[in-house]
Amino acid sequence: MALCRIVFLTLVLSVVYSFAVRVPVFSWGDLSKVSIKSNPLSIVSSDEFSSILKQELKNDPFTVIFIEETLSVEDFSRKNDDSETSFPYLHANIGDAQYLPSVEHPLRVLNKLADPEKVNHVKLTENGLSADIEPESGNFLFINLKDAREGESRADLLRRHNDFMEDMFSKLQERYDSVVAIYTAHYPSWTIPESHSRVRREALRNESTSSDYILDGLRLYAEKIMYGNGVSVTNLGEITGSTSEFNVTVMNTTLTFNNAPVRLALHFKNQAGYWFFDSVTVMSDSYSVNLPSTLEVYALDGFSYRCGDNVSFTSVNDTATPYNVTFVDLKVQPFFETLNETEMVFGDSFNCVGFFSVPIWSSLFVVFILLSITFYGIMMMMDIRTMDRFDDPKGKTITINAE
Repeated sequence: MALCRIVFLTLVLSVVYSFAVRVPVFSWGDLSKVSIKSNPLSIVSSDEFSSILKQELKNDPFTVIFIEETLSVEDFSRKNDDSETSFPYLHANIGDAQYLPSVEHPLRVLNKLADPEKVNHVKLTENGLSADIEPESGNFLFINLKDAREGESRADLLRRHNDFMEDMFSKLQERYDSVVAIYTAHYPSWTIPESHSRVRREALRNESTSSDYILDGLRLYAEKIMYGNGVSVTNLGEITGSTSEFNVTVMNTTLTFNNAPVRLALHFKNQAGYWFFDSVTVMSDSYSVNLPSTLEVYALDGFSYRCGDNVSFTSVNDTATPYNVTFVDLKVQPFFETLNETEMVFGDSFNCVGFFSVPIWSSLFVVFILLSITFYGIMMMMDIRTMDRFDDPKGKTITINAE
C-alpha cells in the first residue's frame, strides 16, 4: 500500500513538472553583477532564479517588471514587414543586460521576493496605465502589458511595448538613483507538445478569404464586385476601407477600393422583423447615382442572404448612362450595431434560389406527364371487354368439315 502511494505521488509530481511554465527573462539597468551568460540548452529553475535575483538586487534598487501575457525566445528575433526588429531598445542594451532564455515560474519568484508592503501592480491598457505610480525606494512595480489592439500584428504589439519600456525606464531613471528593469511573461507564446502522432488526412482546399469582410456592423462576402458604366466593366478589387452610419432601422455603409474609380454606399433597412438590401449608390468626384436592386434581397433578422448567382443593382431606364453594380457569389448580413468580430458570424441563409427551382419544376412536370400517360394507359387496358359469343344460339349450328 505504501509503495502504491509513493508511485502515485511520483506520477503527480511528474505531471506537475511537465506543465511547468518556462519563459524568458530579460534584465537590464543598474545590475549588481552581470556574470551569467545565456545558455539555450539549460533551464533555470525557480530556486536558481531566486538566487540570481538576490545577487543582482542586493543594492535594493527600484525594480520595475514588465509582464507580457505570452513571450518566447522566438519573439526576440521577430521582425515586421520592413525587416525591422520588434525590440530595438532591448537589442541596444544587450551588452549590459542579463538574458535567461528559459526560467521556471519567474513571476512566482518575483512575487515572493518583493516586500508585500512595497509593491505596486498596475496594468497598461489602451487608455494608458490603470493607476498612478507613487513608488518608494526599494519598491517593486509590476506592469501588466494588456493593451492589445484589434487587428494588430504580433510584431507591432511587441514594438509598442519596446517603446513603452524605453520611455518608462527613462522616466524612472530621472526619479531614482538605481533602477533595474525585468521583462518576462505569464506564459510562453510558443509551445511544443511532448508527444507526436502522425495522422493521415486529406489536403485542405486552398480557399482565399480575402473576399470575406467584417466591417462596422456588416458582414459581407463577395467573390467579385463589378462596376459597369455602359462602356466598360471594372472589377473593383478588394475593399480597403469602410464607414458605417446606422440606427435601429437604417444602415448605410460606404466602401472604398484600392485604385478604383468609384466608391459604393450600401443601403439597408430593418422593417417588420426583416432586413432589406434596398439599393447601392455609386459615388465619384463628378457624379452620384442610386441603383435599385433587380431582385429582392432580404432575410429575417439574425439571418444572412446568400446568392450563388449574380446580384445586380441597375440604374432606372430614364438614366442617360446605364450604370450597374454586380456582386458575384454574394453573402451578406447587416447587424445595425457595432459588434466584436467574434460576434459577427453569418446566421442561417436565405437563398436567392427558392426551394422549387426551374430544374425542380421541370422534373416535376415531366414526372406528372409520364404518370398521366401511364394512368391513362392502365385505364384503357382495364376497359377492354372480350366477346364470349360468336354465333346465334337459336340459329343453325355452323358446321365446318375438315378433311
